[in-house]
Amino acid sequence: MSKNDELNTKGKLASQESNIIPSGESVLAELGIEQATLKLITPKWKRTQYRAVINWLTKYKPQPDSPTLEQLRGCLEAFHHLCAVDAWEKAANLIRRGVPVINSTDPLNSSENIYLEEALHSQLGDFGYYREQINLCSQIIGKVNDEVDDICLNSLGLAHRALGNYQKAIECHQQQLAIAPEPESQEIALTNLGNIYGSLGQYQVAIELYQQALAISITLSNEKGQAKLLGNLGVIHRLQGDYEPASEYHQQQLQIVYKIGDRKGIANALENLGIVYYFLRDYQKAAENMQGSLSIAREFGNKRCEASTLGSLGNVYFSLHNHSLARDLYQQQLELSHEIGYLEGEETALGNLGVVCNSTEQYETAIKYYERGLAIARNIGDREGESYALSNLGNTYTYLEQYETAIEYHKQSLGIAAGIGDKWAAGAAIHNLSDTYRLLKKFDLAALLGMRSLYIFACIQSPEVETAMITLSKIALEIGIDEYAELIEEQLHVIEQEESGEQAVAGLRELLFDN
Repeated sequence: MSKNDELNTKGKLASQESNIIPSGESVLAELGIEQATLKLITPKWKRTQYRAVINWLTKYKPQPDSPTLEQLRGCLEAFHHLCAVDAWEKAANLIRRGVPVINSTDPLNSSENIYLEEALHSQLGDFGYYREQINLCSQIIGKVNDEVDDICLNSLGLAHRALGNYQKAIECHQQQLAIAPEPESQEIALTNLGNIYGSLGQYQVAIELYQQALAISITLSNEKGQAKLLGNLGVIHRLQGDYEPASEYHQQQLQIVYKIGDRKGIANALENLGIVYYFLRDYQKAAENMQGSLSIAREFGNKRCEASTLGSLGNVYFSLHNHSLARDLYQQQLELSHEIGYLEGEETALGNLGVVCNSTEQYETAIKYYERGLAIARNIGDREGESYALSNLGNTYTYLEQYETAIEYHKQSLGIAAGIGDKWAAGAAIHNLSDTYRLLKKFDLAALLGMRSLYIFACIQSPEVETAMITLSKIALEIGIDEYAELIEEQLHVIEQEESGEQAVAGLRELLFDN
């Protein structure tokens, strides 16, 4: 599911009320580090480390147009020097601060260009620097107290999930839940666990976790949290193709955020509703809701949200066959994501542009976009994104009738999806292999893989069951109903031997023969 649909943040500072950028001296004062007493620190190696902290916080001046990671560098280096002298509390206080980030070339006193809302450990994740986020938080766990461990385990879980390391992410959030010092922290841990299981296609588990989190949120009278969790429940129902309850959840979400005046929450709810209308093919309502979300994102200067909504709006116009406008919106999504250093946004936009090019039979250009997106996914360690990029490349080579190359890409995609436990992506890769083997007229293999993809999609209650059924029907038309029925029976017998296989086969028979 889209990360923009989810409650997955922790460690936020108070909202910015002015454009005053904290000086390095003021940060040192907050940390209790005084330059005047530096010479009193012994031994010398320790004094050297503190001198490095002071220099990084006061003398490091990145250029306004430098990459985001370079703008965060001063605090990151100061953090590592504090860790070197076991100044764990000071290090913890430093990474819970927001770091000024200039994300455009507009005048520096423009409020939309100063990114202070998130703490440093969260900023790294926001801009896609997941390895750095993991390195930062791993160093300090177990060094201060449960409150700091709670924050760092949360960030670690988010980073591992973004990298496709789902099992590690689950372990982090389970540890977070076990030590959560307050109900609010429990709510966040449960929510993030729900997000992971949603990504794994285990929707019922995700719903149960969200419901537990929602119960805590209601107890705490946390209306903002309730709204976000209702939004998450809506997303899960949407992913299952249950658009009516999804719409109801998002309407409830919208009602609460309007009531409490949460403009950013309104933007999120409007985008969620827009996506539901998109899947219901009510493109006018989809566009209206997304335009509302886009306006609020621009009002707050939330360029990450703006980039995401531009992509969603592009999807609407793509479905309306307005490929020119869709391409323009995706290009805006790409440029804006690049401007703010939002690597995941760039990766998504490149994938979107590739899809547009495929639809207009510009296959070579599509391949270039997908390869650029694949390079970003590999650069940031986004295994999920890598799997999807490989899948898109496979589909494009199928359009070019270069089937053997397509098969290699789909196999790579399947290997990653299976490795990270992404059942939906694994099912999609197996389905794509099935269709490619069908085109190669290797019908035995096509039927075997087609049944396997149908089985996976049925187990996770994915709407892609229909897609798998269509491919199997094409195989039946190619080889005749008698040979098809024989192949299908063979695969049903194999599935029946697996755990809970008898029940699964009963459901598959109903799909295959009773419709």
